[in-house]
Amino acid sequence: MMEAIVGLEFGSDDLVATRTLANERIGHASSGVEQLSVFLHALAAVRAVAPSTMFALVGRRLVAPVLVEFPSLAKDQSTAMSVILSVSRSLPKTLGALMTIVDAPVLDVELLESDTLRLRFTGPSEIASLVEGLGIGLSEHFGERITVLHVAPPAGAPDVRTLEMRISAERRGSGDRRKESANRRGPRDGPLPG
Repeated sequence: MMEAIVGLEFGSDDLVATRTLANERIGHASSGVEQLSVFLHALAAVRAVAPSTMFALVGRRLVAPVLVEFPSLAKDQSTAMSVILSVSRSLPKTLGALMTIVDAPVLDVELLESDTLRLRFTGPSEIASLVEGLGIGLSEHFGERITVLHVAPPAGAPDVRTLEMRISAERRGSGDRRKESANRRGPRDGPLPG
């Protein structure tokens, strides 16, 4: 699924270049998260953009194909927040099905306020950007507004990642924009990196 997104977004030449560079760099990457990280770092190098930008973009682009492949994730859900809360309970199984190379992180999701979630997990900082992108993609799917804040890791736990997502119930426009947003790029898209 990840390679299909890269091919669609950037073309087959960039996909081949990314595969080649990732294979050269894979080295001692043993876990699925490390392999995913190497692949997306290679893509960032090929496209000459910051890794965090590329991780967020790919996370955002994953939402549409994931919801096509696994429609039950959003079935009977009307907001990005409800999907995140629902998926957080089944995240290990979901990620394992989506990307077999990914070791499912332990994700702690806490409802801070009616419109704010705190997501906490342990892993590389780039994975936090990927999760941010997934949140943005979900909010766009439902026509909602989202603000994502990366909270600094606590002292003594540099690998703990915390994101606070404020998801506005106020829609960007009238009516159900899910089908419309699937057929166009949202205002956050702007030009693609590179």
